[in-house]
Amino acid sequence: RCRQDHGDAREIGSPGVGKTTVSRLVARLYHQLGVSAKDSVVEVQKGDLVAGYVNQTAMKTAKKIKEARGGILFVDEAYQLTQALQRGQSDFSGEAIDEMMKVMNETGRKSVTFVFAGYKKEMDEFVQYNAGLESRIKYRFHFDDYTVPDLCKIVNIKIKAKGYKMTADAEKNLNAIIDKNTTADLRSKYNGRLTDNLLQWAADCMNQRLDLTASGEQLITLTKDDLSEAIKKFQLARPPQKKDPALLGGEQVEQQFKMWGIQHLSAFFVRAGYRQLVDLIHLSKQDIMALGVTKDAEVRRAVQLVERLKQEHRKESLEMDALFVDPDSVDVKTWLEKRSLGEFAKLFERHRVDFEVLGDLTYEDLKEMGLNEVGPRRRIHRQIVQWRDDREAKKADAIRSRMQVQENKAYLESQQQNVDDRLQHLKASLGESGYVTGLRPSSG
Repeated sequence: RCRQDHGDAREIGSPGVGKTTVSRLVARLYHQLGVSAKDSVVEVQKGDLVAGYVNQTAMKTAKKIKEARGGILFVDEAYQLTQALQRGQSDFSGEAIDEMMKVMNETGRKSVTFVFAGYKKEMDEFVQYNAGLESRIKYRFHFDDYTVPDLCKIVNIKIKAKGYKMTADAEKNLNAIIDKNTTADLRSKYNGRLTDNLLQWAADCMNQRLDLTASGEQLITLTKDDLSEAIKKFQLARPPQKKDPALLGGEQVEQQFKMWGIQHLSAFFVRAGYRQLVDLIHLSKQDIMALGVTKDAEVRRAVQLVERLKQEHRKESLEMDALFVDPDSVDVKTWLEKRSLGEFAKLFERHRVDFEVLGDLTYEDLKEMGLNEVGPRRRIHRQIVQWRDDREAKKADAIRSRMQVQENKAYLESQQQNVDDRLQHLKASLGESGYVTGLRPSSG
């Protein structure tokens, strides 16, 4: 009989070595053996598990765990969950790890098998973040980079699958073409993906080479020259890059920093958890420097940005306080009556307490107003504190939205100004005849 305690695993290796593919095969195998309820793999990265607010990450992670129940949850580049935490930066990734650890090593057909994948050094640091994490991951698999002969075998398999052929000369020289035109470091960055790019580019070269009279097998046969030309493109191309999940959700901050000409600094702030404009208003000069901004000019620029946001936030806050009207009550008397405190309405009226004053009343203020009995005074103060907290939360959401709208408007205006400037420059460069200065229309 097959045991029902399939274990969680670490898969270590470079991109393109087949970690995800192997996980899919394992999921099918577990299902066929009756170990798991289904043969599916739910693939996630940090951005799929981590949110920008407290408690949202746990819910987001729990949702993915529920989706993967009975199969495999494949966490790609799992080390990104702990990198910010290990640097001492603010991050909600810890909630995601805690949520996963709650259900790791559960047994049964409907349990989740966790597979954490990434580079060796980073994955070693990942499991060291939490002693309980390493003890829960039972298996470790290392995927070596593909050798040149491995890549040649993959090319041959994919050529047949795609319906292409190679000339005898191309097949004979394939090993040498890959070996001489790529380095071990480049192959490590691509691995199996190198073969996908090579075949795509070789097919492009073939299509450019053939004339309109080509037919039959000419249309599907790659030559040595096609492969030789295609492999050269790796010298200019860059390996596919995924956006760092730690930067997801920080578009507002990135946009603001771009407007101030210091967009290269935005990653320092977003990685540390400052993903919205209102998050920045709490930063001091020392905080900014602690994030990694070291050049004096850049520190001054960042401080100026924060100060301007603080001023805007303060302005918005004062305007809202002055204009605030409780949506459920037209006046303080009605407010008191809705909370079964109507007997104190005359007292509040006598002391001219309106909504602008209500939120500032302290426990001692109520005593000075004549509320000497402890019970009623505590009841009223408790209601004031709850109302004030609710008002501040609603106000914060409104300010956040208004600031975002204002900054988006400013950004669009700056972009429009850039367009207008370029148009003016283009017009200035045009001669009276309607063509660019220095160029002449052809005689034809």
